Amino acid sequence: MGIIQIAMIGIGAVALALMVKQQKSEYALYLSLSAVVLILVFSMNRLQVVMETIRKIEQYTGIDVAMLKILVKLMGITYVAEFASGICKDAGFSAIGSQIEMFAKFSIMAVSVPVLLTLLETIEGLLSTWK
Repeated sequence: MGIIQIAMIGIGAVALALMVKQQKSEYALYLSLSAVVLILVFSMNRLQVVMETIRKIEQYTGIDVAMLKILVKLMGITYVAEFASGICKDAGFSAIGSQIEMFAKFSIMAVSVPVLLTLLETIEGLLSTWK
């Protein structure tokens, strides 16, 4: 499914949610959540393409698989946090949504530490060979 179809699902869900919100506001949230889950399901196909490409990059370059797994974890953290934060903000709980975003940022920092250490070790190795 292409971006135009996904955009139409999103716009249609927003239009329906706005109409329903006048009658029963909680149903608008459920409709919004359903649209988000539907778009997530269609996004999984794109994620599979990304994963296959990452595997090819690993085969061609010999990059450590652990580094590529970290990249995938980072993508997952950002998507889940954005998804949850958006739902919270749509429901009127922006403080909770902001806290989810803050936790995601800390999680990204924690997951990124091994990459930083590997980079520093690589730089140290390069500098030691030049002495």
